[in-house]
Amino acid sequence: MRGRNTLAAALAAVAVLLLPAASEAAASPPAEALLAPVAQLSDELALLGQGAGPLGLLHKRFLSELKFTNRDGYTIDVVAFGQTVALTVSRERGLRQGRSVKRSSVTTYFAHGKVTPTSIQASFADRGRIAVRFRPARRRVRATRHAGCHRSSDGVIGQLGVFVGDLRFRGEGGYTSAEVHRIHGGSIDFAALVACLVSATKPGQHVLRPSANPPLRLPALETAAHFPGSRSDTPGVATHPSHGPKRTILIADDKLPLSRTTFGVEQRGGGRARFLAVDERSEGSIGIARFAIASGPRSAFAFDDRLGSATVAPPAPFSGSGAFQRGPGSEKSWTGSLAVSFLGAPHVPLTGPTFGTQLVQGW
Repeated sequence: MRGRNTLAAALAAVAVLLLPAASEAAASPPAEALLAPVAQLSDELALLGQGAGPLGLLHKRFLSELKFTNRDGYTIDVVAFGQTVALTVSRERGLRQGRSVKRSSVTTYFAHGKVTPTSIQASFADRGRIAVRFRPARRRVRATRHAGCHRSSDGVIGQLGVFVGDLRFRGEGGYTSAEVHRIHGGSIDFAALVACLVSATKPGQHVLRPSANPPLRLPALETAAHFPGSRSDTPGVATHPSHGPKRTILIADDKLPLSRTTFGVEQRGGGRARFLAVDERSEGSIGIARFAIASGPRSAFAFDDRLGSATVAPPAPFSGSGAFQRGPGSEKSWTGSLAVSFLGAPHVPLTGPTFGTQLVQGW
């Protein structure tokens, strides 16, 4: 697993939680909402060392998505693209702050499957399987300005309908389970969708229209070590000062051959602290990516002016606290009882000598 852009990719993936389930939508979803599952799948694949952003999937044609909220409050979202099937389980707790999720837990299970524009088949080992066929309805999403396209046309970018068949899933320890046979969803013509959202700015240049639900952002793990103008372990010449409040970031990362656990916290000025934990691992024929995000008061992330020490005490789904301390030379310690409870993996430790830790600040 490469782990590049771990934090940014993870939070981009979590942004899909801001979208309603297909069964809850009163009207055809706009083009930007159709793009969200594509971006989520692509970002999570990049997190696992595959793929490179939603536009990197242009050589594929169709994407299928089905989504529903279980009786226990968990949302299950299946995105199928090429030979990849991703089953995401999510649950929001607490309230949203503006357009940002205050607290969320997300786990995505990746499996190789057989996907066509009208069917999805895949096995998630002992956690379940999916075998469904798509029955289109008369509802189509056309490439119009009303749908969010940069210009109107009569082209179809999405076909809505229902998937019928079997979807069986049981999370680790039974944190949620589902057995459904009829689910609202749709089939998306990805090439047409990108053509709808990509507009020409200058000859030879194209930009993808921004999402209506921008995700939270934290820097990539590797980028943080060389944060422009930062005070860190690798001093550099500051050439790009920030015009806003200073951003302080702590990142702890534990990487093994088949797994990786990352914790990050960001605070701008005297604002609230934003916390993220990511756990990615391979288990036999499936890949698993778990995410947890939360925000807390300024006091939940405390540090001194010289960045010699810091403490964190985030709210649920985190527990305990962590302490960062610089020692002589390049020595650093990252200790404490800090842990996180992911969906399907409770109480995962986030401190210890195996974690590499960085504390940096912009100027």
